[in-house]
Amino acid sequence: MVTLYHDLLSSIGVSTRFFSNGEDFFRFWSKDLKGGLIVDLRMPGMSGIEILRRLQTLGSHLPAIVVTGYGEIRTSVQAMKLGAIEFLEKPFANSELIDAVQTMLNHVHQQVLDQNVRSEIEASLSALSSREREVAELIARGLTSREIGELLSISPRTVDAHRAQALIKTNCSTSVELATLFSRFSEQGRH
Repeated sequence: MVTLYHDLLSSIGVSTRFFSNGEDFFRFWSKDLKGGLIVDLRMPGMSGIEILRRLQTLGSHLPAIVVTGYGEIRTSVQAMKLGAIEFLEKPFANSELIDAVQTMLNHVHQQVLDQNVRSEIEASLSALSSREREVAELIARGLTSREIGELLSISPRTVDAHRAQALIKTNCSTSVELATLFSRFSEQGRH
């Protein structure tokens, strides 16, 4: 079965690495491991659910496809809650596995894009002084210069000076663009 999966996935340009059990996989695993996982629910040693649970405990966001010959709704729901993006019941057609792997690869690609966006935003925001950052965050919440000034006990003119510096340092043209940058940063932090 392993050879079949390897040949099938190689035929669509996907490189694979196979592990005979969960323990072998975790000896290889690292926090920055990129890619996805195809895991069988019933394996020697750790079950597929135990592998997913351990990955979740470790803070891993590896997307997983779960395959099983013993599909139960409760088990599939549990797998999905633990990060599985697809649940395939054996026997399944090659096309089903290919579709699931394509979905998983799209998910991996999106994770990489999200991380790149987050890194760019963090780099941009790290250039701000603490006061500029404070003003920019309040702008992102929709407060006016006057409201920000009252809140921070500074004049609206000083708020505008901090806003101008924040715009320059973040390469933003407008306060709306700056607010959008902070919103994206907040959204990325939740993923």
